[in-house]
Amino acid sequence: MTRNSILRLVVCTCFASFAWSQTPASHQAEHESDANSHLALIRSRAEAGDGTAQYRLAQAYAKGLGVPVDFAKAAAWWERAAAQGIASAQSELGYSYQHGRGIAQDYSQAFHWLRAAAAQGSAAAQYNLGIMYQHGSGIPQDYAQAAEYYRKAAAQGLPAAENNLAMLYQRGWGVSQDLGEAVRLLHRAAEQDEVAAQHNLGAAYLSGQGVPKDSVQALDWFRKAADQGFANSQYAIGYLYETGKGVPQSYSAADEWYRKAAAGGFAQARAVLGLMSLTGKGLRQDYTEAVRWLRPAAEQGHAVAQNGLGWAYLKGLGVKHDARQAAEWFRKSAEQGYAIGQNNLGYLLEHGQGVQVDYSEAHKWYRLSAAQGNPRAKEAMKALATIMTPEQLSESQSRASAWLQRNVTMEAASTSSDAAESMP
Repeated sequence: MTRNSILRLVVCTCFASFAWSQTPASHQAEHESDANSHLALIRSRAEAGDGTAQYRLAQAYAKGLGVPVDFAKAAAWWERAAAQGIASAQSELGYSYQHGRGIAQDYSQAFHWLRAAAAQGSAAAQYNLGIMYQHGSGIPQDYAQAAEYYRKAAAQGLPAAENNLAMLYQRGWGVSQDLGEAVRLLHRAAEQDEVAAQHNLGAAYLSGQGVPKDSVQALDWFRKAADQGFANSQYAIGYLYETGKGVPQSYSAADEWYRKAAAGGFAQARAVLGLMSLTGKGLRQDYTEAVRWLRPAAEQGHAVAQNGLGWAYLKGLGVKHDARQAAEWFRKSAEQGYAIGQNNLGYLLEHGQGVQVDYSEAHKWYRLSAAQGNPRAKEAMKALATIMTPEQLSESQSRASAWLQRNVTMEAASTSSDAAESMP
């Protein structure tokens, strides 16, 4: 099994999907100073009903300024200030309900308070409302509304909103597709050091989306994001070194960058390192090292790593031979639609390795893999069909159709959220 047969390298495009609702930086230092120097005075004013003081006391609890960090107490004080119409408190409270920060997650309350703050012009609230509409979090998914709120926040210079609006323009979600506008917004956000925008701009230059293909420019923007610790970009730089795009080809440099991304928990980087160690391409072949990288990536749900780990168990590479474990990992990979994992699971089902023989189920997985263009699966499907009964073949087709129907629905639901969940 060659590495090319078990992995297609992909540079992912990322939404900036996480934003703290913060007051402007010019005011934040003042608030922190007040909280440290005048906490007792702020508390007395807050308890007397002063909304601004209530907000500042909440900030002190959120940031640990003169008091231990306590988001539950922060949320309680944000709620009192929000009830008095303090926009920053409404935004913070909405964010807290949105993410369960110090308070039980409640999307309806999140929407209520974020909308109230957004109506008063809070860019952070407008951005987080955009996130809710984009995900359909407690409200119907609506890309047009997401774009509208991102646009409002972007007009106030919020770079995370500029990035996310750019991604909507790039995909044509809720807006007419406009790659030029996407790049313009990405440049604005990237030049403000928005890490996801720097990565996405690098990806645009690498793929030629809205700009001429330029691997050197891609590398430059990936480096800016990587210097901020962004694992996606560290992985992308590794990919450029591995393939020699924009830089001299170097497996050692690729390994260095992949390891940086893997240390940051990036599953794709862990999978690549595992497969390089498994196949000996670019790294010394080391089955124990391969499993060390493949296992955490597989546990993160990476379908290619799951297939690779299954292969290691099947062949006893770096682990004790265990066909049952191999079948479990092939199944996880197959259920995610990975063609080679589907073929491998079909083989085990056909031959009763680690699982009971089930020709209909084996033929189902061969069929699904073959439908994605896997020639080995196509051959195996035809060969198995010659020894199956008409009833078994009919059952196989029914199972494959049911799987496709179920997973096409799942894919349609996840396609809209996958990019949004690719976080910095």
